Amino acid sequence: MLVSLANWTDPKKRKVAALQALQERDEGRLLELHRTYLALKGRRRASVSARTLETYEIGIRDFLAWVWPVGAAGPRVPLYEVGGDELDAWMHALETEGGHLVEEEQRRPLRPASLAARLAGVRSLYRALSWAGVASVPQTLSPADPTPAHERRPALPQALYKKLLEHLTGEDAELKRDHLAARLMGEAGLRLSEVVALDVEHVFLGEETLEVKRGKGGKARSLPLGRGLVKELEAWLKLRQAHAKAGEAALLINLGGRKASGQRMSPRMLQLRFARYYDELDFPTRYRGVHMLRHTSGTRLYRGLKDLYAVATLLGHSDVNTSAIYAKMDREDLKARVEGLEEPT
Repeated sequence: MLVSLANWTDPKKRKVAALQALQERDEGRLLELHRTYLALKGRRRASVSARTLETYEIGIRDFLAWVWPVGAAGPRVPLYEVGGDELDAWMHALETEGGHLVEEEQRRPLRPASLAARLAGVRSLYRALSWAGVASVPQTLSPADPTPAHERRPALPQALYKKLLEHLTGEDAELKRDHLAARLMGEAGLRLSEVVALDVEHVFLGEETLEVKRGKGGKARSLPLGRGLVKELEAWLKLRQAHAKAGEAALLINLGGRKASGQRMSPRMLQLRFARYYDELDFPTRYRGVHMLRHTSGTRLYRGLKDLYAVATLLGHSDVNTSAIYAKMDREDLKARVEGLEEPT
């Protein structure tokens, strides 16, 4: 994460610049302060992911749009005096009306997970402002979702996963690339961000191993690969040579003659492609989303290994309790057990 350090590393200049940004509602400068704080003082420092930063900044921008709407004479409360009451009122507006970055007719009430994500962004901003010496961090409780995590984000059933892979089978280079991406997430258990961050040099065909260099939180891990996935990687590496731009390190590249053709795919591009595939296959709404493929891998690994510590290692979880969710996600195993019960006579 690249940041501008001007005015932010010197404590006196930082305080003056931060206070001025608050008084003038200078969104750009506040975001710059926040990025600098994350890079220098955040738990992950400069390794904070682009997705995390984007999520934080959506929350920050939404809060600013609520507390001091563009064109308004002034804020509901001075930004350096924001407390828990203001955050509670903002969260209530999000929960009942929706976000403030779209027109009113397009707003939809947000769910607890989205509320928590936006609140995390604003808290992070106020930690940066506290670092600058111009505000304290307001205290309020994060919203809790009564729906269990395994119900909110179920794994893609094996029948639908096979259907997706069949849909991606063909001679077209883009289909071959996306078929590989689906298997890397659905079987090797990579996150979307990890898949697009893979470089060719991270693939070790002889050892049947893949190295994830830029995992969540900057953690790295090595993954053993099945023979089928190794063969598919080998075939893709040969095909990729005909399309990659000179010097491009990325494993997965854009294709199709676009401006970025031959260069690394972005997470958003892969998301859009899979969203289109889900539409074409008419998958139920609850079984959509790229990250669901990782959940499919988690349930598959747990079903085969029955070892949460091994699953945590393979998926890059720092806490084995995070991996325990995949035992609950295994709906197919649960269904088989229920169907095995004797019917009442």
